[in-house]
Amino acid sequence: MKKKMVCKIMVIVSVLSMVFGLSGCSGNEKYTVDEIVSFHTSDYGTERFPVYSFALQKEDENWFFSASCYVGSQKEHYTSFGSFRIPAEDAEGFLEVIREDGEIKRLRKYREPKHLFHISDAPMRSSGITFSDGSRIDKKTACGDQTLAYLYALADKHYGAAEKVEISGVSVYSSSMDQFGSYSFAIEKEGDDWFFSFDAVVDFGGVHTEVENQRIGEEDAKEILRIVKEQRLVARVSEYKEPPDDGIYVLDETIYQTSFTFTDGRSVYAPIDAGSELTDAFYHLAAEEVHED
Repeated sequence: MKKKMVCKIMVIVSVLSMVFGLSGCSGNEKYTVDEIVSFHTSDYGTERFPVYSFALQKEDENWFFSASCYVGSQKEHYTSFGSFRIPAEDAEGFLEVIREDGEIKRLRKYREPKHLFHISDAPMRSSGITFSDGSRIDKKTACGDQTLAYLYALADKHYGAAEKVEISGVSVYSSSMDQFGSYSFAIEKEGDDWFFSFDAVVDFGGVHTEVENQRIGEEDAKEILRIVKEQRLVARVSEYKEPPDDGIYVLDETIYQTSFTFTDGRSVYAPIDAGSELTDAFYHLAAEEVHED
């Protein structure tokens, strides 16, 4: 009887450990706002773009802000920018709101409801905090009202300057066991000119073609930048969070990387697929360059 009771206790402990582990709770209740190194929150509805998506990231002693939301006095303009450096006092103000809102405690204690059926048009909300030791809290819920209001205020304050920062380089990369699925494309601005480099299969011969620093027209570069803006790629890269290690490995997994450089010297990158619209545009541009030669 005693042996059976011990077994039952062990099973219960194991199940509870699994539940709390999957919920994203770090288990440490002593974290303070001073230990926060990143914060993100988003609300995706049924539209193409999120209702809002915000992220703050601390790098060295600087804070960078990403936002996708409606801004302006009448919320008439939709902005989307990534990794824009903000003053220290703005970051300190945000951390103070986090403290006043009790955001760490609220997210840590939040328990996601169980649903028997998935509602396809239900809002998809998420919020998360990363601490200086690498521990994270990630929950499928919105952040607090004061926190959200402050983030909207930050977006209103900085979107004008953030949108003026120009992209000076775009790079997408894919490595796959299938040679047709492997490619590398990049455009880079030097002075007033744009240059294009690529390594990909661009015809039916199945052989990779490699070209370095081929000058391209401004309209070709603008088309690439248009897609980047419409797809919110800079914000997506800036807001990327590495998923937890689930211990599952796929032998033929394709590796992606998307990166951007800016005229102010910053750069951002993330291991994400840039999407078919951008890669198709790069393939089309590469084919034109090959046929011209």
